[in-house]
Amino acid sequence: MTTPRKGGKGASGSSPELGDISDRLKDLSGRIEAEKKEHTEAERPSTSMGDATGYAKGYRLVSEFVAGTLVGGLVGYGIDWLFGTLPFGLIIFLLLGFGAGILNMARAGNRVPPAQERLDANRPRPAALDDDDEED
Repeated sequence: MTTPRKGGKGASGSSPELGDISDRLKDLSGRIEAEKKEHTEAERPSTSMGDATGYAKGYRLVSEFVAGTLVGGLVGYGIDWLFGTLPFGLIIFLLLGFGAGILNMARAGNRVPPAQERLDANRPRPAALDDDDEED
């Protein structure tokens, strides 16, 4: 049986530096786990009813929907009043306002990104040139 020399390689072939590194890695992973645990506890929603952010979001979503429907109905009624076609413009613009209200509600709830972001996300990536593809 060989005994490890101070500063040299041990019987297992590892240097003292690697032992220090493994201790540092264990310490680092322990700190990371503690930080993750603290982060998840901080993100956990409160269970009390005193938090009004849910109510505020709900009222905002309802107001987006109602505003879209009312504007559509008023525009339709105005067009019908001008041209004398009472039920048709009201029905068409009321449905358009309903759709716009739902779309605004989805955007306010961060469910649907704005149109420009959707278009930018669907752009194809530029093709990468391989060295084999280039022929001179």
